[in-house]
Amino acid sequence: MQAVFNLALPFFALIFTGYLAARSRMLGGQTVAGLNTFVFYFALPALLLIKTYQAPAVEGAILELLAAYYLPSIALFFLGILIARRFMKLRTADASIQSLGTVFSNVGFIGLPLVILLYGSEAALPAVIIVMADTIIMLGLATALIEADLGSGRRPLALVAQIGGGVIRNPIVTAGLIGVGLNLLAVPVPEPVLRYGGLLADAAGPCALFALGATLAGRPITEGAGETGYLVVMKLLIHPALVAVMAVWVFDLPPVWMAVAILQASLPIAANVYVLAQRYQRRPEQISTAIFFSTAVAVLTISLLISQLYTG
Repeated sequence: MQAVFNLALPFFALIFTGYLAARSRMLGGQTVAGLNTFVFYFALPALLLIKTYQAPAVEGAILELLAAYYLPSIALFFLGILIARRFMKLRTADASIQSLGTVFSNVGFIGLPLVILLYGSEAALPAVIIVMADTIIMLGLATALIEADLGSGRRPLALVAQIGGGVIRNPIVTAGLIGVGLNLLAVPVPEPVLRYGGLLADAAGPCALFALGATLAGRPITEGAGETGYLVVMKLLIHPALVAVMAVWVFDLPPVWMAVAILQASLPIAANVYVLAQRYQRRPEQISTAIFFSTAVAVLTISLLISQLYTG
């Protein structure tokens, strides 16, 4: 257990360091935005591209991974909407944002560096599959329900085009696809290019975690302990537990793929949920608070989970 905390605590300490740097005004808003741009458009795509390219021959139970992760995720998403509608008296748009917070993990800034740190290149393919599917399935589903409830008048094809365009423009998704393609085709990549990508990739983990902390410092934290507690429990406990049941006992995924699925489900709420909430002005303050506290509590829950999953 001590070895796990030795691994996990420095990882989360970087998030706290970024938070303190921004709270103490050592970093301004434009600096944090620039750091996030570097991480999202350069460092994380390089990490994913290099690791998927260097991974062992691309193979695995892709359909089983998707089923193990998204059957419980979609079920929990709609259960969350039902709870929000019936017991919290929220309209569908607000319920969709809140429910997205129960299943949409921070698979980019935390998940990718974490699983690659633990399992190396072998974790890259299942990780990028979840990143892409989250963007298409969960974010797309929530957006469609919000648009339908708010009655914006947008046609279904226009909505599909918007979601599809967002997926294509996501540099993390694009980098993962390029890496998988190069791997499948066994395309030789010149050594200087690999070294260049490696330098960017080495910066991904520390910069992503630091940037996440700095970003959290700029988000509002409001009252609403009941809703925050509900979202934290659903995201950090219920979601990974359901995925674990499917990954281990129903689909019997390969060990690394199983671990990646469970760890990705156990991550705190992603900042993308706040972006969507702010865009539609549906509960942005409550979601921001839940993101902050789910990230703080995840220090303990993910460390405990790693102690059960990680054997390296």
